[in-house]
Amino acid sequence: MNEVNNIRDHSEGSSLYYQHKYQVWDFWIKYKINNGFDCDLVKRILRTKLTDPRILDIKKIKHICSERIRQFINNENVFPITCEEPKDVTFEEMIADYNLIDDDKIILSRILYPNVSNRVSDYQMIIEICDKRIKELEK
Repeated sequence: MNEVNNIRDHSEGSSLYYQHKYQVWDFWIKYKINNGFDCDLVKRILRTKLTDPRILDIKKIKHICSERIRQFINNENVFPITCEEPKDVTFEEMIADYNLIDDDKIILSRILYPNVSNRVSDYQMIIEICDKRIKELEK
């Protein structure tokens, strides 16, 4: 078995990333996500996990965004923000087989296409969407 060739043929744990043409790390690379917080947000919005309910990822997304807002307000851990469209593939092509609902697409787009002048507003918008999603999922 060639381990290098089989890396994309499975996922460790119960997440199903390998079932998609573009895995989470493809988004990190193509969109030049340069901090662990936003990498984690991308992972959680794209994740389909057999063992945890969707609402748990939505709550974690909200929690991470709240921490990022705190960091920006206190000028801590503020990484340079980039915003470049990948040349070889579009956003829609990359998410095509994820079956994301519109709210999840908005969250992902706010992470991948940041508001460079006011990143806090992106995280605030994501929190608002998460609040809405949590209410929907709790029904």
